[in-house]
Amino acid sequence: MEMQSQLTTTSSENNIEGSPIVLTASRAEMSDYNNNPMTAFVCTFPKAISMRHLKDYLPGIANEDYSTKFAPYGLRKVEALLIKEFGRDNVVVSHYDNLHKFIGEKTRLVCISTMDPMGLAYVSTTYNSLIGFGGEALNTAEFKRLLTHTSLIRYKPKILVGGAGVWQIRDSGTQEDFGIDVLFQGEGERDLVSVVHMMLNDNNVPAYYKASKPSQNEIPLIEKAASYGMVEIMRGCGRGCKFCSPTMRTRYSLSMEHIMKEVEVNIKGGSRAIFTATEDMFLYKSKSGFIPDRREIVKLYKTIASYPGVENIILSHASFAPIIYDPKILEELTPILMEKTVWTPERNYKQPFISVEIGIETGSTRLMNENMKGKALPYSVDNWPELVVQGVGLMNDYDWWPLCTIMTGQPDETEDDVIATLELIDDLRAISAKMFYTPILFIPLEEALLGNANRSTIENLSELQWEIVTRCWRNNIDFWAPDKKWINPMFFFGHWFY
Repeated sequence: MEMQSQLTTTSSENNIEGSPIVLTASRAEMSDYNNNPMTAFVCTFPKAISMRHLKDYLPGIANEDYSTKFAPYGLRKVEALLIKEFGRDNVVVSHYDNLHKFIGEKTRLVCISTMDPMGLAYVSTTYNSLIGFGGEALNTAEFKRLLTHTSLIRYKPKILVGGAGVWQIRDSGTQEDFGIDVLFQGEGERDLVSVVHMMLNDNNVPAYYKASKPSQNEIPLIEKAASYGMVEIMRGCGRGCKFCSPTMRTRYSLSMEHIMKEVEVNIKGGSRAIFTATEDMFLYKSKSGFIPDRREIVKLYKTIASYPGVENIILSHASFAPIIYDPKILEELTPILMEKTVWTPERNYKQPFISVEIGIETGSTRLMNENMKGKALPYSVDNWPELVVQGVGLMNDYDWWPLCTIMTGQPDETEDDVIATLELIDDLRAISAKMFYTPILFIPLEEALLGNANRSTIENLSELQWEIVTRCWRNNIDFWAPDKKWINPMFFFGHWFY
């Protein structure tokens, strides 16, 4: 390629001169937290609190050439795209701790991946503001630390920032302050290489570049191990929830061959876990009308579990409707996944269980019809509260304890809507639901249909909306930490209102 001939790098003995293209992320987003994604949740808390718990996780794990051993999955996809275009010798992925070894005189471009750079995503906004002391979120502090790295300041390479959180930089008006040349919004498979070419050739690129949607055959295989051993099994959702951006992406399932090649890359790269990334694991290769295909789902996880070296399978997102439609999905998956669920001393729970993240969001069928009409397909959202209770009950029957988000402050949320959500929380408590409640505030996300709606803040929560937050955490304390029932969630969170 023409640009490949223009890029030259130095030998490992003299790599202080730099790699032409360097990929990185903040320390908060580069760690795999000992293969426990839940630990990363603490990064949304104020730095003064979270750093005490996470400081031992943040240092990088490097290969012999000082490149990072594990990196965020999205960054590995970018790496694969750029290696194909510019050559393996011209692209390196580095942890913050080793950037000084790769950013130098010949470094032309630094690409940074970020999910939550300004602490404006759902969980960061909710819990950083609810706690209310201890400074900015650790995610934010570590992103700022990265952008002020001495090597970036000294050599002044061009900087491109991509990932789900780039809208936060645009909306906060900090792009110029950080010295970021281009914010790249969206999936990278189709447009990223051409944008990189333009930047390297000093051509004009929009400061905020919105990428076009790729097709499935444009998705590359990762070449090196990802954090958590992450492997994408499905992209997009198709349910059309207005507050969510992945639901706007075309839904397609990756082939078994594609998935298993990435499993192999992760295991050979030193991972012992495989994290199946998807918006809904129960829709893998689903049939028309959101009808689950149990045979394909079970076949996928059985194949992953049987791959030599896979000791732990981590799940991302799911929904209730498919397992209500076909409860045998849980019956057949449970023995496969329970065997691959790792329990370490720091995860000393009452008994082994399987967990996955599911969005409940509200108990209001009015809001469901307004903002999440497809969330219960193939069922109607008119029966949403009943479906939620049934779904949690089914999961608990098979020792699945889901982590469920409940959102308040949605646009046009009325007192009746909030009461319906409180009633649903009470219904779940009545069945002694084994689950973790994660109450969150509504945030308008880029690419979502409600992207221009007003942001919800703790200052504008009503008394009833505060009750959602405190009642969720009351249930969490009672179930997950019964020895600490004396804790009053109202003291920690409700004091802002009362």
